[in-house]
Amino acid sequence: MTIKAITFDFWATLYQPKTVNYNQRLYQLKEAIEAYSGETFDLAQFQAAVQTARTTWSRAWEEEHRTIAAGEWLGVMLTQLGISLAPPHLLEIKTRLENSVLDDLPAPVAGVETMLAGLARDYRLAVISDTGLTPGRILHQIMKKDRLDGYFAHFTFSDEVGYSKPNVRAFLATLKALAAKPHEAVHIGDLLRTDIDGAQKVGMRAVQYIGVNYDQADSSSKPAQTPIIPDAIIKDYAELPLLLKQWQGGSS
Repeated sequence: MTIKAITFDFWATLYQPKTVNYNQRLYQLKEAIEAYSGETFDLAQFQAAVQTARTTWSRAWEEEHRTIAAGEWLGVMLTQLGISLAPPHLLEIKTRLENSVLDDLPAPVAGVETMLAGLARDYRLAVISDTGLTPGRILHQIMKKDRLDGYFAHFTFSDEVGYSKPNVRAFLATLKALAAKPHEAVHIGDLLRTDIDGAQKVGMRAVQYIGVNYDQADSSSKPAQTPIIPDAIIKDYAELPLLLKQWQGGSS
């Protein structure tokens, strides 16, 4: 097996998410919407609207294989509240939602920079990442700040391409950009349903990285379905070069 390309998930693979104070964000969002709409909402009513937006996002991600951007998420919530906002106010709140991650920046996973610097000498690298309310352009900005973006030849973010993992188009579009065939590429990520299953469906090898999040339960599978099993599991990126070397030599 000749490996030419390696692709990575972003969250819990390249970057360690920070703990978020969701209550603080909830109150800040409530205050902004009340100020711009002139309405006052009971906290339980507002929380229910936010939960509706979150449920809608999760359903789209799990069933439709797409991620709802901040503007659509906000629209679902406002519809649930029965209000509308003027375009400038909508834009301001949407931008706040998109940029909120910049208030408490995630940090690269331990060993990532050293690992990427080594791999970039021998392979073409890319990111294949699903996005939440934080768009791909912000994730790219974070990587640029940490001087990691230069190691990658391509970036595939779900909000930019219109579909999310495990949709095979996310992987195939990336492989095309890297000029690599599926059997010449390896994907690394933490989630079984999206990263591992999606990569394997197109013929890539899939490595589950468990150094941040150990996803053991395949929530998408029913008992009658075949379990999703990674081609390899690593906890530390120091393990990756040896694994790739073994695969390059034809070892399983």
